[in-house]
Amino acid sequence: MKAVLKAFEDPLERWREWLKGRPWNTVQTTLIFYFGLLIVAPLLVLGIITYTVSSRTITGRVQTYVEQIIIKVKENIEYYFRDLQSLSYVISVNQDILAVLGDETGLDRWKEIAYQNKLKTFLAGLTSTRSEVTGIYLLSRNQRKIYSSGPPVLLSHLKRQGWFNRIIRSEVGVVISGAHSDDYVGQMLTPANKVVTYAQRIVDLDGQKDLGWILIDLDYAFVTKMLENIQLWDQGRIAILDSGRRVIYGEAQDARRYLDKSFDYLTLRDWGSYLQKIGNRTELLVFQTAAPCGWKVLFMVPYHILQRENLFIRNLTLGMALCLLLVSIYFAVLFSRKISGPIKLLCSSMREVENNNLDVSLKLQSMNEFNELAASHNHMVKEIKTLMSGIYEAQKKKRQAELNVLQAQINPHFLYNTLDSLRWLAKIRQVEEISDIISALENLLRASIGKNDDLIPIDQEVENVRNFLAILLFRYGNSFTVEYAIDPKVAEFLAPRFILQPIVENAVYHGLDGVLDGRLRIGIAIEAGVVRFEVIDNGPGIEPERARLVMEGKVGSDHRFSGLGIKNVDERIKLNFGPDYGLQIENIKPSGTRVTIRIPCTRRLGKRKPLQ
Repeated sequence: MKAVLKAFEDPLERWREWLKGRPWNTVQTTLIFYFGLLIVAPLLVLGIITYTVSSRTITGRVQTYVEQIIIKVKENIEYYFRDLQSLSYVISVNQDILAVLGDETGLDRWKEIAYQNKLKTFLAGLTSTRSEVTGIYLLSRNQRKIYSSGPPVLLSHLKRQGWFNRIIRSEVGVVISGAHSDDYVGQMLTPANKVVTYAQRIVDLDGQKDLGWILIDLDYAFVTKMLENIQLWDQGRIAILDSGRRVIYGEAQDARRYLDKSFDYLTLRDWGSYLQKIGNRTELLVFQTAAPCGWKVLFMVPYHILQRENLFIRNLTLGMALCLLLVSIYFAVLFSRKISGPIKLLCSSMREVENNNLDVSLKLQSMNEFNELAASHNHMVKEIKTLMSGIYEAQKKKRQAELNVLQAQINPHFLYNTLDSLRWLAKIRQVEEISDIISALENLLRASIGKNDDLIPIDQEVENVRNFLAILLFRYGNSFTVEYAIDPKVAEFLAPRFILQPIVENAVYHGLDGVLDGRLRIGIAIEAGVVRFEVIDNGPGIEPERARLVMEGKVGSDHRFSGLGIKNVDERIKLNFGPDYGLQIENIKPSGTRVTIRIPCTRRLGKRKPLQ
């Protein structure tokens, strides 16, 4: 430890030596430096804290807003597809559809034509109520028959579609394809449309037999419709990927850049957000997965756009800090001049005195301590002149007498009487709290200057602790509570003077330091001829090794316990009653420390007599 202190002292000493004789090594320069340091440090800390807190708040708010955008898009998609599920349900419970798809023997030609017309009318009616639905088709389980709400479907062409084969091979009840062309619809003169197909299995009413598929083609424009009324962040972009991670909305190249760099992250998670380096800029990507279609909704925005408010706050904070710094330095210079100016005059006058000019008189225009200092200086010069006239010895005796007075001990009874006067004055002025505290202090003083008996009644020791805690509670603003659990029978026994106060003091100063809901419990009970004292706090507790060091008196007052006070109590008990009694420290769970004192039952007559 000495080596460490020496390592710090040597550079400081060299720094002081270097400063000596420098023209700018003045009181004014020192004051400006330290005032500047005291101003800059809080401003710097305040600026950093302000910027950090505001940055986190704004970043969190922005990210929440972005997530709300994504969730809104996802909910629009999920709502739309739930609506499609309702439409599919209406189709799947239609008796005519169940009859046609459930007939495996085959219908005659005229019945087939009649059913086709009937189903076409039914499906066309459903299609007419939804502008985004371009066609509804019913496919039999053996894939030999297909019924359309509009133009006939080229079944052979449909079977060659990759998305169609993925639907047929799927084992789930609902499948949604990616974007594709509807060139399988028999419209010779009409160009093919870009559509998305919603497919759902049809089963019989018992749910036992697979009858076929419902295929609903949706115009690709419905995706754009779902994004209406979505207010995007400046330079924010939205992309939608289907379950096969194909881009069905947004710029394909934009979305592919994220897929190439974070394919696993996007694929394995249903939602999330992260920062991605794209080229020479960083972007924030937030994504959600819409059920049941499995589409990924991506929102991309340059990160610097999100940080604009943070940059503004940072620049504003720096600007304000700089202005405050300049203003503060200006006032620091003025203040330092008011202090250093009189000091310079005083130094000049003192140099005159050193040159034996005792007629010098210092006059200052200030009305503060410097004026008093100047008066004292003038008086000192006058006294010097008087001393030189022949009264040096008398003055020396006077100084010695004053020193003797200062070294004399103050009469304790005088202090007690003074405290008693203050207590009555507080009562007269109706300041009960101060009166109570003075009364507690008065009682403690009376206990300390009373008879120096080694053993005192336990109830008197408890009263001393109560007075001591009353002062501590006043000092700490009642920041902790005290609970007493004392057996009335202990009042007839004796204990060493002031064995509880050091324990309680350590519990309050160290155990409850920084504890918001501090609790202190003092318990005294009789167990098999032994008086057991317990002081328990709900502080952070103490490790066994540190408890051992405390008992050995090897831990200073800056630690959890004041080791000297604890050891002193333990040694006094052992000297009075033997090695079988003393003090014990233990950690309790979940938090806290228990200090236990054991002494034999000693009655007031002085004879140790165990209870029967």
